Amino acid sequence: MEGEIMKIENHSFEVFDRDNFVYRVEAEGSGKVKEDYVSAWNEWKKIVETSVIDSGSKNLTVENTEHWQNSGNLRRRFWSRIKNIQLLDKPSCIAAMISKDNLRVYLEWHGYKNEKLVQERKIHNGWVSSVEEWIKEKQINITEYKIWTNKDADEDYQNYWTLEDFLRNKKLTESLLQFLKSDNKNWVRIGKVLLKSTVLKDDNITSEMGRTINELEWLYNQVTNSLNDKFDSYISDSEGELNQEESTDKVNEPPTNFLMNKDLVNHIHTYIKSKGFLYTIEEVTNLFLSIKTKPFVILSGISGTGKTKIVQLFAESVGATEENGQLTLIPVRPDWNDSSDLLGYVDIEGGFRKGPLTRVIENAEKNPDLPFFAILDEMNLARVEHYFSDILSVMESRKWQDRKIVTSNLLTEEVAGRSIKLPTNLYIIGTVNMDETTHPFSKKVLDRANTIEFNRVELSNLTFLDDNIEVEAISVPDSKFRSRYLHLKDLYSANKDLVIKVTDELENINKPLQLINAHVGYRVRDEICFYLDYNEDGDLLKFEEAFDNCILQKILPRISGSDQRVEQLLSELYNIFTGRVYIEGKDSYQNEIEMAKYPNSAEKVLEMLRRLRDDGFTSFWIS
Repeated sequence: MEGEIMKIENHSFEVFDRDNFVYRVEAEGSGKVKEDYVSAWNEWKKIVETSVIDSGSKNLTVENTEHWQNSGNLRRRFWSRIKNIQLLDKPSCIAAMISKDNLRVYLEWHGYKNEKLVQERKIHNGWVSSVEEWIKEKQINITEYKIWTNKDADEDYQNYWTLEDFLRNKKLTESLLQFLKSDNKNWVRIGKVLLKSTVLKDDNITSEMGRTINELEWLYNQVTNSLNDKFDSYISDSEGELNQEESTDKVNEPPTNFLMNKDLVNHIHTYIKSKGFLYTIEEVTNLFLSIKTKPFVILSGISGTGKTKIVQLFAESVGATEENGQLTLIPVRPDWNDSSDLLGYVDIEGGFRKGPLTRVIENAEKNPDLPFFAILDEMNLARVEHYFSDILSVMESRKWQDRKIVTSNLLTEEVAGRSIKLPTNLYIIGTVNMDETTHPFSKKVLDRANTIEFNRVELSNLTFLDDNIEVEAISVPDSKFRSRYLHLKDLYSANKDLVIKVTDELENINKPLQLINAHVGYRVRDEICFYLDYNEDGDLLKFEEAFDNCILQKILPRISGSDQRVEQLLSELYNIFTGRVYIEGKDSYQNEIEMAKYPNSAEKVLEMLRRLRDDGFTSFWIS
């Protein structure tokens, strides 16, 4: 018997989208709050009950749904336990949960308040030993399922493992096993995390939830009916297999996949510092966010400031080295004039000669769970638009297909013998110097990259060389760097307030930019929103600091010229960034810069204005 067709509406998510969860009955508007919560709660209970019916199981029941209110606090989510009617006393269950931006159905262990249930918890974790049998038995689509633990924040769902990760990457599996062994209070979850945007489009969500409950019931039965401890034997067997594999990489504590983004950035910065190089935590954070926003970043600046070195050490800190093929340095030659120099060509005998980037692509395809970094060194010794245009076009073709990011063909079967696409785990970073030997960038290129400037030099600062702490590299999965947004619609439903805030700021900045037709379009707006959402999600920088980076990297590089319109544009931007009117010839602008809303951008605009006054021409690239 199937349940009725049911849809989840937007208000079921919106009740959780609030800053204050304290509920006072006497407070103004409390009646409306209660009405909204109780309505959503009743709908949720019916959704879960109908999903259990749709699962087709004769043994499962909704054992409990948490009340909409908890001791004067509103729930931040609604959570339901689904159990076998014969096993209501067992702490394992199938759980269903809805919060402000996602719905999930998963295998859960809820006896965390009972310290005496250590053995039960180990039995629950034993599902990992049955997962391959489960996949065969239930014909599981391994790309649909996520794996996360009791230590992972609900908000960090974009960094959860996929079941595919778990099966294919032995190092990540080892991380999980060490995590479970490190404390007998830990447990691991498996299930589906459906984003709000996906749920709202589904006119029969209980059918999807029912299918997931049906699939998870098999694993649930394994952990609730087990009389022996499968987990210890599974760990023993797995560690034996892992120890037989040749590997020089160390797995550090905490396990690499379970690092939050803030901890990961701190690790990268500490690793780089331990190697004797001076980069600020803000610079490392910016590089991380830029790579995550889009897999193409340009590092500019005067020669010798460490543009190439920061990328090498960044990659090395997360386990990507030239020795294991995850890091490749490709020197650009001045005579490159089309994509064949980078990708390859068909020789006179009809055979395909692979270019340096194609070899990197093939390695990345073979290891989809690991990040690969390609450094295009001295990228603008040749005209970027000539040899890199095919890659830029294919990068813009990215789209969602079966919940994965795919691109158009980079090389066709006729040319390379097979169709080759741009893999999502490949990150291209170009380093550039701007002098008489190099070529300038077109707006087409600048629109498609974050351009990070490295001109800071502190020759007298030697204190970082006193730090003798050795920091080991860790193996980090590609999921930590992979974008989760391609289109603004992907983000809008999850973080509407941020999108509106960013758009309002950009509208203000765009007005003066229109003077020289340098105003930003939809692509730049979208990528700035993505950058700021990743920043907010990881609690990395203040909003103004992150937006300051975006202005420097996505907007100011577009400005150049020699006429009065450029001067007017820069003066108006200075006013927006500092809240002060630009007055030429002042003795000092230091106080205005220090008090500015966007100080780095204000300082750059001031530099460009001085250059315009002294030389009659200005550009972001002249320093």
